[in-house]
Amino acid sequence: MKFSISSALLVSATLSSVGNAAFPNVPETCLEIPQVLGQKPFKLMQYFHTQVCEKANCTATINQHNQYLHNNVLPQLIQDVNTKLGVSASEQALYNQTSTQLIAAVQKSCAAEGNKPLCNNPEGLFDYGACAFKASQPILEKQVKQLSSSVQLTEEKCQQIKQLDSDQTAWSKTLPGYIDRFAAMCEKDN
Repeated sequence: MKFSISSALLVSATLSSVGNAAFPNVPETCLEIPQVLGQKPFKLMQYFHTQVCEKANCTATINQHNQYLHNNVLPQLIQDVNTKLGVSASEQALYNQTSTQLIAAVQKSCAAEGNKPLCNNPEGLFDYGACAFKASQPILEKQVKQLSSSVQLTEEKCQQIKQLDSDQTAWSKTLPGYIDRFAAMCEKDN
């Protein structure tokens, strides 16, 4: 469940922050991306809940899961996406700087909420998500202009993103593989 909640919160925080700035001209293809994603994120959340919470009976905290994401999942995913999209070194540096600031702010502000159980704890996840949103907002508001001017969304880049989001291997093997490895860690720790 938590795997996609943090992503959704980051997107929500970004969109909320962007709402205060001039909204860039978004190519039509980028507006089609939510339809391409469809139910895939929700199915992945269900898979996470089944594998990690029900089958592995995971007792990890939200913070422990986030550490797994930061150490084992995000670096490889970001590298793959950067390569496939041809992200420039300056864009990567800006993203890395922003990401580091966001992670530090959330860890500092939300440590107590993150010490709650990851599984079967909707209230705890909501509290953590709300805290992460609040901690992220000032950084995103500061960075939104620089990020939006750096990203330069083009029809071609949006088409590449759409193609990445359509990749069945990512949704049926790569992402579930990360979930399976986390579930195995949980089972080992039980």
